Amino acid sequence: MSARSIVVDGVGGQGVRVIGNTMATLLGHMGYEVTLLYDYDSSVRGGMSEAFLKYDREPISNPVVEHADITLRLADRGPNHLESDYVVCDIGLAKPGEHAEEIPFLELGVKEFGRDLFGNMIALGRLLRLSGVEFADDDLEAALPAKFRAENMAAVRYGYDLTPESIGRIVPEQAAAGYAERYAAAIMEGATPDEAMARAGAS
Repeated sequence: MSARSIVVDGVGGQGVRVIGNTMATLLGHMGYEVTLLYDYDSSVRGGMSEAFLKYDREPISNPVVEHADITLRLADRGPNHLESDYVVCDIGLAKPGEHAEEIPFLELGVKEFGRDLFGNMIALGRLLRLSGVEFADDDLEAALPAKFRAENMAAVRYGYDLTPESIGRIVPEQAAAGYAERYAAAIMEGATPDEAMARAGAS
């Protein structure tokens, strides 16, 4: 296989680093060569946060991602110049002309597992499915931190098992439109994740 390139686009507080690190650790545990770079704005709460991941069965000579196979977009704060073959994103974040799918990850985290933070793991599961990565539970367990491990494993599996049909049943709720952007805007204004979730859902 040739190297695959993944980008995770979000803001501080959305778990971009957690997603990137978990996927990199999982792939490394499975025997892949992996590179992982971060770009973020540390000057402001809720600033841009990006993860750039490459993986291959062979050594990777250049870790820089110039064109992504898949982008996971949790907020629209990333570089506009970087093209992606496919985009999976929260509701309202797909751009005209993109080959994309929208899934309300944050709301699913709350609905299915009780907290918005599990939406990150649902998103990771969908990302792994789209990337064609088949993993055993032992591999995933080794990649996750001990805290909330069982819940995180269940959330990853939930996202991994999503199908076009199940996504089609989830997405048509128009009230979800703009949820992710309202959440990101609240974080930018200094709200905690719980406060941002409440404000996003109240609109």
